[in-house]
Amino acid sequence: MPRLTSEELDGWVREFHALEQAHPSSPQAVDASWDESMVDTALIVVRLETSGTEVFLRREIGGSPEWTVTFEARERDARATADQVLALALEVGSVARLCAFLTEKTTAHMERLAR
Repeated sequence: MPRLTSEELDGWVREFHALEQAHPSSPQAVDASWDESMVDTALIVVRLETSGTEVFLRREIGGSPEWTVTFEARERDARATADQVLALALEVGSVARLCAFLTEKTTAHMERLAR
């Protein structure tokens, strides 16, 4: 997979924000590269406000354009009311849509570069 610049990832996140009305709080592209100019692992961090959990969206180095979601481990059990669970479900659904959006954008990026 050709590497992406931080600006490209930030642009994709801004584009997702423009398209998505109920979006996760402040997704941020993290520069995980060695030379600080290109993103190797394509990492985006999102904080789920309802639960206080951080979620990491990333694409592994290699040929696949697929992004995955990792939920940060919790030290303690979390209790929630029905309303809080519904709010969390909206946040998680939005993270899933962001993950799918990033996979689509990465696939298109790879196809453009292959031409």
